[in-house]
Amino acid sequence: MSLLRDQVLSRYRNAADTIATSHHANPNPENPNTDAAHEPSQHESADLKGHAMQRLLQRQARCLAKLHEALEQGTDAGVDEDLLQTRLDDLASVSMSTFYAYRFDLLPQYWRWIYTDTLILMSHYSILQAARCGSFDEHLMDCVVEDLDRALIVAGGAGKFLGKQWIEGTLDLLSRFWEEEKAAIAGEQRPHKRIKRETTFSDCEPFGRPSLSADKTCPRFEGWTLDRFERYMNEESQGRPLPIVLTDLTKDWPAFSDAPWDSPDYLLSKTFGGKRLVPIEIGRSYVDQGWSQELVQFKDFLTRYIDPSILPHHAGDDIEPIPQKDGIRTPHNVGYLAQHNLFGQIPALRSDIQVPDFCWADVPPHPTTPARDQAPVDVPQLNAWFGPAKTITPLHTDGYHNLLCQVVGTKYVRLYAPGETGRLRPRGVELGVDMSNTSELDIGVLEGWDKAVDGDCDDGEEEEDWERSTRREELADVPYWECILQPGDTLVIPIGWWHYVRSLSISFSVSFWWN
Repeated sequence: MSLLRDQVLSRYRNAADTIATSHHANPNPENPNTDAAHEPSQHESADLKGHAMQRLLQRQARCLAKLHEALEQGTDAGVDEDLLQTRLDDLASVSMSTFYAYRFDLLPQYWRWIYTDTLILMSHYSILQAARCGSFDEHLMDCVVEDLDRALIVAGGAGKFLGKQWIEGTLDLLSRFWEEEKAAIAGEQRPHKRIKRETTFSDCEPFGRPSLSADKTCPRFEGWTLDRFERYMNEESQGRPLPIVLTDLTKDWPAFSDAPWDSPDYLLSKTFGGKRLVPIEIGRSYVDQGWSQELVQFKDFLTRYIDPSILPHHAGDDIEPIPQKDGIRTPHNVGYLAQHNLFGQIPALRSDIQVPDFCWADVPPHPTTPARDQAPVDVPQLNAWFGPAKTITPLHTDGYHNLLCQVVGTKYVRLYAPGETGRLRPRGVELGVDMSNTSELDIGVLEGWDKAVDGDCDDGEEEEDWERSTRREELADVPYWECILQPGDTLVIPIGWWHYVRSLSISFSVSFWWN
C-alpha cells in the first residue's frame, strides 16, 4: 500500500473530524435562541440560515468520518450516500447563492467558510469512493483539484479551521501521490529530474508591432539603486515622474533560468499537470459586449487559447482546436488570464519571482487627484497576465504605482499623463459599477489595429468611421509615451498614468502594485 495514499486518506479523515466537531462562530451571538414570537429581520434570517447550514455541514462531515472508519475496518457504514451527495450539492449551491446576494466585501465571513469546507468535503467523498474501489484515475483527480481550486478562487480559501493553508498542503500531497500512481500504472520509477526547455512558447508576433516614435519612446535605464530610484520618483521629477523602463530589475528571477516560464512543460509541472483551475477573461476587452469570465483547467487554457500543439488532441475531447488562416492562428474567442493573483493561488510559481526592492521605495501620491489614492498596502499586490498575441487591457488608470515586469514574449504599452484625464473620456457608472478609471477611447480601434466590435450595417460602419476619425483628431495633440517590453524589461507606471497594453506575441507578465 502506498505511503502517500495513506497520508492523503489520513489528512482527509482529520479534516472531516475537524469540521464535524468544530463550531464556526455563531452568526447571531447576541440572540442564539430566537423567540418563536419574534419576527426575525432580514439580517437575522440570513444569520439563522447560515447557522442551519453550518449544522448541516457538520452532519455531512460525520457521515464521511463513518465512511472512512468503515473503509478501514471493511464494514458497512450504514450511510445513505445518495442523500450525502445531495446534501453536499445543496450546501455548495446555497452558499454559492449568497455570493450573489451580497457585495463581495460585505459577504459575511461564515458563508465563505461554509463554501470552502463544503468543497473540501466534496473532494473528500471523491477520494473515499476511489479508495474503496482501489482505482484512482484522471477524471477523479480532475474533480478533486477542481473542488479545491474553486474554494481558493471563489472564496479565497477562507476557513476558520482549515482553509487556504490546508488546501495548499493537500494539493501538494495529491500531486506527489498522483505522480506515484501514474508511474506505478506505467510500471516506471517516479522521475526526479529538472524540467528542461525541450519546447518553448513561440515568440512570433503574428499581427506585427506598432512603429515607435523616437521622441515618444520611454527611456531605458539599468544599474539603478533604491536610492537612485527614490530620487527620480520624488526630487528629480518633483513628485510627477514619467514612465521609464528598467532593463535589469528581474535578471535574477528563476523564471528566466532554472524555473523557465517560457517552457510549457515547466508550467504544466507546477500546475498539477495542468489540472489547476484558472480564471479566464473571454473576449477582446472587458468593456466589449459579450465579454465574460470562466474557470478552466490550465492545460485547457493553453490548448484553447495559447498553442494547440502543446498537448495532444484526442478524438472526443471537449476542446476545440484553434483554426489557422494563412499560417496565423485565429481563435474564435480571445482568452486572457488577466489581473489574477496566480501566485497566491499557486505558491509553487511564487518562488520563481521576487518582489523588486523598488516596491519598498518612498513614492509620491497621485499628482492631480488625491481622492484616487488607495489606502496604504502592507505588501505589494501581485497579479499575473498571461495570454496570446492580440490580448489587450483597454486604456485605464490604477490607484497605485505599478512595476510591470515582462517575463515571456513582447508587449506594446501606450501611456498618457494624469493631467490629460479630461481629454481621455473616462467612463461613468455602468450597471452600478464605477468605471471612471477606464477610458471610452479604444486605442486599438482608433489606430486601426482592431475592428470595432459593433457595426453590422453600412450606415453603422460609416457612422463609426466618422466617430473614429473625430476621436483620432481629438487625440492628435495629446502627448503620450510608448514602449515595447521584451523579456527582462520592467515598465515603471507611476500612479495616475493612463495605460493601454497589447500583447504582440504569447506573453506572460507580472505586475506589482504599491503605494
